[in-house]
Amino acid sequence: MTKVVSLTRMAAWVAVLAIIIISVVPGSMRPHIFGNDSAEHFVAYLIVGGLFAFGYQGPMPLLFRGLLLAICAGSLEFVQLWVPARRASVGEFAVGAIGAWVGLLIIGSIRRTRERKLVLTIIDDDTMPDATSKVHPRSVTPSA
Repeated sequence: MTKVVSLTRMAAWVAVLAIIIISVVPGSMRPHIFGNDSAEHFVAYLIVGGLFAFGYQGPMPLLFRGLLLAICAGSLEFVQLWVPARRASVGEFAVGAIGAWVGLLIIGSIRRTRERKLVLTIIDDDTMPDATSKVHPRSVTPSA
């Protein structure tokens, strides 16, 4: 595991912890960055989803992490029923879950595309006749 991946994983868990802390403090103590709760939920979970997608590879962990983040968003909205000056909202749960999935899918897609290009480059390099090869280019028959 590279240092970047380790740092990304650590950042993902720190971001989850930050979301938990910000979700359980009274509303007056919570920072309001965009002035719109839905946008703040979406961006926060988008960032966390992106960090998880970058830090953890593979399609199955991606699905697991998406479900985990959606459950986290729903649980935190439920807990807000007992936090002073906070309100639980199904809409904000949905926005948070969608943000997490979008972050996971964007970064996951970028990673898979880059990995496929790398594999295709390696395959192309392996199938190209070498300059020192004794095979004449015209003697190579195309595959049907």
